[in-house]
Amino acid sequence: MIDRRTALAGLAGSVALLGAEPTFAGVSPTAREVFAAIRAASGQKWDPNPTDDRIIFGDRDVPISGIATCFTATIDILRRARAAGLNYVIPHEASFYERYDDFAEMALPDDDPVIMAKKRFLVTNRMVIQRMHGHAHSRPGDAIMTGLLRRLGWEQFRVVGKPGLPWVKLPQVSALDLGRHIKSRLGRRTLRMLGDPARSITTISISAGMPGENVQIQQIESGADAVFLGEVREPEVLGYAQDMAASRPVTVYLVGHTNEDPGMGVLAEWLQGVFPAMPVRWLELADPYVNPVAGA
Repeated sequence: MIDRRTALAGLAGSVALLGAEPTFAGVSPTAREVFAAIRAASGQKWDPNPTDDRIIFGDRDVPISGIATCFTATIDILRRARAAGLNYVIPHEASFYERYDDFAEMALPDDDPVIMAKKRFLVTNRMVIQRMHGHAHSRPGDAIMTGLLRRLGWEQFRVVGKPGLPWVKLPQVSALDLGRHIKSRLGRRTLRMLGDPARSITTISISAGMPGENVQIQQIESGADAVFLGEVREPEVLGYAQDMAASRPVTVYLVGHTNEDPGMGVLAEWLQGVFPAMPVRWLELADPYVNPVAGA
């Protein structure tokens, strides 16, 4: 007699060979089986050493009732996932305050109260965290960038720019109005902009997250009218922009690393196709920052 695990493994393997996406209709797969199906359906090579795209916490044999994607698995996100019956959580970024979620490398001790509280919540509620960083970016078209441009309403304006990052070419707009558009569409309560608010903008070089200061400096000198950045090393990147501004106009928008969050909505759409019989939801992260200036 073929047991459930054997049947699921065979199903995932056979559909992967056919180029289709595996399904688990009528059963509740374990976290181990969900992760295996994601790897198979991705069509990508998963190198386990080193990688941050792995199950980083939780019992791999827990039955999975639903999947939540998110930017990072904060306690608030975990509570929302639990309330929705989603116990397999896929964040894009680290959940345990170290770049690779490597407990041995983090500065915090094992008995740090915040870490202990998060682990206790996960164990008590039989939840699993599986990060998806590199493989989200390497989805066709880059799921993270696709989600960002979709949220901004700029998909149709996308062109290839320098240094190999997306540019958008828009109808002429003032830097101030463009900044207001970015702030509104991304749900930001505050946004930083460097440059003349009255300057006319047409082309924008876009990067998400933190591609590194060398890439971001190349964006600034690429010839685009404006540069859209996530997280930056300010002395290097903004220092370069400020010195450039001494000789020619520069416009830079500092949006923050969480601009990658809408891409996890794109990833949720793909995962719903992988697991059509299971609820899959993107849990959007609310902007944690406020503008303390009255009336801003």
